[in-house]
Amino acid sequence: MVSGGEQDELRRLREENARLKELLTQHGIALEEPTIPEPVPASNESAPVPTHFTTDDKIALFRRLFRRRDDVYPQRWESAKGTSGYSPACGNEWKPGICHKPRVKCGDCN
Repeated sequence: MVSGGEQDELRRLREENARLKELLTQHGIALEEPTIPEPVPASNESAPVPTHFTTDDKIALFRRLFRRRDDVYPQRWESAKGTSGYSPACGNEWKPGICHKPRVKCGDCN
């Protein structure tokens, strides 16, 4: 259930959206309406979770998760035990104030 305060906020935001759309129209700026995805029908059965992903499946997942992100790319890693894989890397990793990834200090740097 939506409270009165939430209804007021919703009404205010809709009015602001209408006002901003009108301003865009007045200045000749085309507005691209977002497409609303169709709802996925709920299923009573849970989909089986794949136990093995092909390389193409992994690439498709990565591309879907980081769509439209040119500053994020896969970085290959390998552990001392011989396992390997890919993790997201950030193109802004070494730019102070932009990337806020946690830094891992090595024993030699202390």
